[in-house]
Amino acid sequence: MGLFRAKPVMVQVEANLVWLVARDPDDGHWLGVCQAINATAMGDTWGDFQQCAEESIQLLFEDLFRSGELEAFLRRNGWSTTSPLPAPGTRVRFDVPFSTERRQRADDVVAAATA
Repeated sequence: MGLFRAKPVMVQVEANLVWLVARDPDDGHWLGVCQAINATAMGDTWGDFQQCAEESIQLLFEDLFRSGELEAFLRRNGWSTTSPLPAPGTRVRFDVPFSTERRQRADDVVAAATA
């Protein structure tokens, strides 16, 4: 008999994450950078890129939650949650909306990431 795992608590984050994205004209891959969370994402297709970006966000926010640093991180960025954070040790999923801004060249995305 397997162990029952509680459904994760959904935490909605009010933030303004913007991914700068470009499609490599040579191989068709998508590359994106989100400066606000210092993350990059790549994908063979647009859908793959979006999934990678969402996973990057989830991993970061889950790590910050587990380490007890999420509230300070949110405050530093001027972001908040729509309800209080659950107790430490709770399984969580984060709903963090993001938008994308298209750049013409992948070099433009890389340059923005290092600026």
